[in-house]
Amino acid sequence: MKIRHLVVAAAALSIAVSALAQLSYDRKQWGEGAVQLLMTAEEKAAWSQVATDADADKFIKLFWLRRDPSLKADVEAKIKYADEHFTQGKTRGSLSDRGKALLLYGVPTKVTRSGGVTPSNMAAPNRNDSITTPSSDERNALQQTWLYEGAVSEKAFGMPRAELVFLDRLNNGDFRLEAPRFDIAAAQARVIKNLIVRPELTLADLDKPIPPPPAPAPVAPPPPPTTLKTAALETAVAEAKSGKSQPKGATITYAELMSPIGEPFVPVALYIPKASGVTADSADTFFLTVDDAAGKRVLAVEEPVKLLVTHDDFEADYSLSLPAGKYNVVAGVAKAGLPLLFATSAIDVASPSKDAVGTSKLILTNNIVETADAAPVKAPFAFGKLKIVPKGDLTFTNKDSLGYFVEVNNPGIDSTTLLPKLQMKVDLVALKGGRTIGAPLAEAGALPLAGKAGPGHYAIINEVPLAQLSKPLEPGDYALKMKIVDTVTKQSYTVEQTFRITG
Repeated sequence: MKIRHLVVAAAALSIAVSALAQLSYDRKQWGEGAVQLLMTAEEKAAWSQVATDADADKFIKLFWLRRDPSLKADVEAKIKYADEHFTQGKTRGSLSDRGKALLLYGVPTKVTRSGGVTPSNMAAPNRNDSITTPSSDERNALQQTWLYEGAVSEKAFGMPRAELVFLDRLNNGDFRLEAPRFDIAAAQARVIKNLIVRPELTLADLDKPIPPPPAPAPVAPPPPPTTLKTAALETAVAEAKSGKSQPKGATITYAELMSPIGEPFVPVALYIPKASGVTADSADTFFLTVDDAAGKRVLAVEEPVKLLVTHDDFEADYSLSLPAGKYNVVAGVAKAGLPLLFATSAIDVASPSKDAVGTSKLILTNNIVETADAAPVKAPFAFGKLKIVPKGDLTFTNKDSLGYFVEVNNPGIDSTTLLPKLQMKVDLVALKGGRTIGAPLAEAGALPLAGKAGPGHYAIINEVPLAQLSKPLEPGDYALKMKIVDTVTKQSYTVEQTFRITG
């Protein structure tokens, strides 16, 4: 009987393979691509029996009709992003573990990275209780942790907070998902089921007029947390609001940027100078609160942190999504539940639309980091494989490179190259004494944040090598002033940022 069952199963598989073999390349590619992750078991079985392109087209039409009308464009955008940023060797990015997670569970709330450079005392999370000592390869492997919180996590996993850990054990860019501490198969099944809004539709319905799906009843997302879990950190926030001085020199830097897909976000960085006495291992927790103009708490964040080492200084950052308005932010770091330092800053959010034209504020830096892999959408101060680390105290020496970053949103596009044609002029102006160092108006190379030419959002990234100036800048206060000219639309923009040169 067992042999007979095997023969029947083999025959059925042969029939399925034979049927699919008759499909055109495009149809087979569709079924073999990342969209298969969203199929139910019944749909996978039905697809295996599709024999002609006409039948395939009917299957594909029904597949999307049974789902939310907005899903197709969203899925295609995520597949494109994953293929462009996660592809490794012959494995398409959308079929990698990170690509599958992006497609199924969406953009994470935050991504952290660690490992891969020097041996560390911090082991990667151990998913097997019978193993107590991770291998050297695991300890030193590049690690990405995708954190999902709040409404995003509730929708994807049915829980308020979830983590997905990816390890690159071979240091070749192939990040594999570690077994999480929850039932990932159940989470996938939950997502697939929730995407289907009209399960009653069948192939027979394709010959009839199909009305649009009923509008889903609005579901209010759970409110974001507004209270820190640790009482001592709430005390630190109260002290910051009361104006308690910060002798350790921590400062908050923020910007309002557009993501590669045109969504505004507000990255916030807590800058920690070397003089604070903090070291790379001093802190284990980052905390942040946001109050609106009326003083009402709208967000509280408390999460594990690994400080980013930037030259001799340190940084912790977080991306906020806020409606237009004025806010007050308190951010700090702690160790074992006790605050080490904190800072406060007022921020003013405009929340421009995707189609808004203009520039971001000018960000100055002495540290532009190239990462091993592309950052997720809306990662703080990160685009593709570049991370801009803001110089929080805006203090530089004549040995530094004075780096600058500015976004140019929706510039005019040249019809021949499908790229903007921007020019820029950069001047360094002494605020006392009037000395100006500058260069004539010249072409500005703008990088498309979406990774492709065409309308959208671009970045100008460059630096002034201060050590190569014919006459070093005297210690004092300066401004970097930049004029940007859009030669397609004939518009111009001026941005500037003050900074200080020390001896």
